[in-house]
Amino acid sequence: MTDTPGRSASRPLFTVITLLIPVLFFVLLEGILRVVGYGEDHPLFIPVPGYEDYLYPSPDVARRYFPAANTIPGIPFDSFPATKDSTAFRIFVQGGSTAAGFPYYFGGSFADMLEQRLLQTFPDRSIEVVNTAMAAVNSYTLYDFVDEILDHEPDLVIIYAGHNEYYGALGVGSSISLGPSPAMTRLYLKLDHLRTVQGLRALLSAIAGLGGRDLEADTASGTLMEQVVGDQSIAFGSQEYQRGLHQFRSNLRKILARYRSAGVPVFVGTVSSNIRDHRPFVNGYSDEAHRSAVETLLQRAAGLVAAGDSLAARAALTEAIDADSVAAAAFWARARLEDLRGNYADAASDYVAAKDRDQLRFRAPEAINVIIREEAARAGATVVESYDRMASAARDGIIGSDLMTEHLHPNINGYFQIAASMYESLHANQAIGEWSNYVADAIARDEVLVTRMDSLTGALRVEQLVGSWPFQPKGTIVPLDVPDEGSTLEETLAYKLFKREVNRHDALDQLRGYYLAQDNYHEALKTTLAVIQRYPFTHQPYLSAASIMVEQRRLPEALAYVDASLDRKETGTALELKGSVLLAMGQNAEAVTVLERAVELNPNAVNALYNLAGGLALVGRRDEARETVTHLLSIRPDHPAARQLGRSLGMRI
Repeated sequence: MTDTPGRSASRPLFTVITLLIPVLFFVLLEGILRVVGYGEDHPLFIPVPGYEDYLYPSPDVARRYFPAANTIPGIPFDSFPATKDSTAFRIFVQGGSTAAGFPYYFGGSFADMLEQRLLQTFPDRSIEVVNTAMAAVNSYTLYDFVDEILDHEPDLVIIYAGHNEYYGALGVGSSISLGPSPAMTRLYLKLDHLRTVQGLRALLSAIAGLGGRDLEADTASGTLMEQVVGDQSIAFGSQEYQRGLHQFRSNLRKILARYRSAGVPVFVGTVSSNIRDHRPFVNGYSDEAHRSAVETLLQRAAGLVAAGDSLAARAALTEAIDADSVAAAAFWARARLEDLRGNYADAASDYVAAKDRDQLRFRAPEAINVIIREEAARAGATVVESYDRMASAARDGIIGSDLMTEHLHPNINGYFQIAASMYESLHANQAIGEWSNYVADAIARDEVLVTRMDSLTGALRVEQLVGSWPFQPKGTIVPLDVPDEGSTLEETLAYKLFKREVNRHDALDQLRGYYLAQDNYHEALKTTLAVIQRYPFTHQPYLSAASIMVEQRRLPEALAYVDASLDRKETGTALELKGSVLLAMGQNAEAVTVLERAVELNPNAVNALYNLAGGLALVGRRDEARETVTHLLSIRPDHPAARQLGRSLGMRI
């Protein structure tokens, strides 16, 4: 039977309709789910409550990657103007917990240290360093954030990442994983905002929960760090090890390509960890048959070291490495021996090899840094050799506890080295413009906005971290007994901050008063600038900083800060302070204009009236000066300085 012309013509139409039916079904289902309010969005940036012209990273954005967890990581509060100023230079930072600044966060992160130094370098520009980093995530999250970062006009992006590639959310060794294909995982992240996808995910999770593992229930009794680890033994060079490297390379390539196509420069830092003072978490062997031979040689070497025969001990350790080159313990033992012998270059090489063979992969293998260098070169991005900077600052050139708090998070000095490496790289590349006010390391280190309270709180967080797995046996949590009161206000506030009994803004306000009572203007100013760095949209901290700078006789800087306060909110107090600073700087005519406005806002402000009267006298407006003195004395008849000023103006007082 042959087709008629009409039937033949209608066949393509039927084919199109047939193909469209499932598409239309899902479009209809998506619309229905949105109408009934099913599902949710977790944007990267949301408005600051009460200050909607500023944005900050959403506390719930990690729900994209930890949808069922009771506890999710968060991005430290870091705000920026929703509308970018034409003079602003905006930098976004991406990464994991190190980039976030654990255990100090805020002024203790390399991002905040860098921002503080750049603000001093470019005092006439608005420098905005926005940190989007958080713990327990890897290059998938960095990739997922790219488009939302581009929506907010970055001038430059800094990436410091690589440690979480195996166990971060969706990583190849994570319990929260979608399989070994980076392309499929990236596609899932692109589609996850759809309500149909969210519903399907919830359905599959429910089905899996019938006979499998319930992350939400598990996290109630263990740390998130413990729960996200799926495979605790990933051998050096194994298929899963290689998948982790492929995952990082694939995602980093996509990230850099996206930024390059948008014309945004990217600076990528090489990562470092504690190799000297943190032994491998999990030792392993390429073949269990090698275990006995390696362990026998390690025992022999230990005996030889005790007997003082280091050369024979080294030979035994080298034999152990030859017996199984995957055994982290053998490399670690030889590194310790070479370290004791003062052979620091050899020790460093073996420490790195031991870290790379640690089968619990919380520390990035050196192959991650190789990929960073290769992919940056491929994409025209800039490599920042943060690792080299850390090593050069470390004792004997080996990164250890002098720069690290535990296995991989830097201490304050360590974070400063990373920040300095970024600063020097930006300077070398003239990334922002003309560097006419270069800030030396010594000055920048002194200006780091970390108080003793912050340092103490960070130490408590580290103590809490090492009190659980993997530093303790799995399932063990060593309780941390934190007192209510300390011997100083700094200690007391640190305890309260750690226990979340006070927020950092209020704690810093209390610290400022504490330091001012001691005439410790340097620390008082540091606490105030720390508040400004976190909450740049509020006027009061700028005014407080200006007042402290007046006490330090830093009048031009005080004027800049009081102007910043007035930009955010005009107050009589700020105008009064500005007028007094202008008088002290000899700018009398401008001071009078400012003080007149201050008195207009608050006609009974005694100090403003006194300064206004003096300013009027200085510019030759003596009649108005006498009238102002008369008004002032009607409010405060016993004001001695006003009475003296009146007499100097010929008034009978």
